[in-house]
Amino acid sequence: MVPTIISKPSFKVAGYGIKTNIADGSFTKDIAAFWNNYDINGWECKMYDQLNPPMHGEVGICVPESRESESLVYLLGVIVEDFEKPTPDMITLEVPEATYAVFTTPPVDMTIGGKNGKANQEDFPNAISKTWKYVFEEWFKDSGYEYDETKLDFEFYDERCHFRPDTVMDIYVPVIKKI
Repeated sequence: MVPTIISKPSFKVAGYGIKTNIADGSFTKDIAAFWNNYDINGWECKMYDQLNPPMHGEVGICVPESRESESLVYLLGVIVEDFEKPTPDMITLEVPEATYAVFTTPPVDMTIGGKNGKANQEDFPNAISKTWKYVFEEWFKDSGYEYDETKLDFEFYDERCHFRPDTVMDIYVPVIKKI
């Protein structure tokens, strides 16, 4: 898995989110439950209708409350030009400029009738989880880069992740060259 290294200017994100906690490990369950509510509540349609973003794609990002805090906010939103359109129930965030290693997850067949005659709803989340694990347990060792803790990593879900035979998404990891 070879990433693309890019520089990305700052950008604005608006959408829906939840507050959760890293310390007790509940954040993975909380985020999974949030995704279910996101679908059930129709937040994706509401977000696109309300915010009218310039392009399709959702950003999933964990934002720590502070460096010392074990609390964070998980935001699932779209890239917007400004913060004029978000409703009071939405969260907004400006993501700072950064250099990123961009990893694309391995393709997963998420079509109905896909692998073994049905789409396995766990395959895509597992591919995402394995990619994160690869980045931090293997790639960084010999990459010539280190994680830039002053920036934010995020996941980007575009038209390539909508129930296709080759479903993928991108993980943006902020990096700096090792000295």
